[in-house]
Amino acid sequence: MGERPRHWDTGARDEAYAELEHPADLFVEIWGEDLSALFGNALFALYDQMVELEGLGAERTETIEVCGPDSEETLRSLLSEALYIFAAEGFVANAARLDVRTASEGPLQVTAHLWGETLDRRRHTLLAEVKAVTYHQLTVGRTAEGGWRATVLFDV
Repeated sequence: MGERPRHWDTGARDEAYAELEHPADLFVEIWGEDLSALFGNALFALYDQMVELEGLGAERTETIEVCGPDSEETLRSLLSEALYIFAAEGFVANAARLDVRTASEGPLQVTAHLWGETLDRRRHTLLAEVKAVTYHQLTVGRTAEGGWRATVLFDV
């Protein structure tokens, strides 16, 4: 699978994402130097909000493949699929390697290789129950500095 996975350092969350104020749900702003980093940081934000990641092992792997007509729909699909695998199988990732393929015309394709483990409620601390990744306030765009920024609203 090529390059090594990027392990999420929970101490680096200030560089990956920040919580924004919202009266009822969980609203986050995510950053990345490119789309691959942005989507990886979005996955980190999702898992980091749901489960205490410190001490999480990497005994299991999962691969998520999504495509969409634009970056917003593709990001929502990626996060929704990760949330589904968490809800259905208890999989929590602590490292990822993403492959983002764009074409001048056509869909945006993302393959996320995830390393983590199955949730064990005796060892892992649940933080928040994320029910869905919404379309409301979902944005993805370039920053003035040349990087990428996204906002995502999680229904909790």
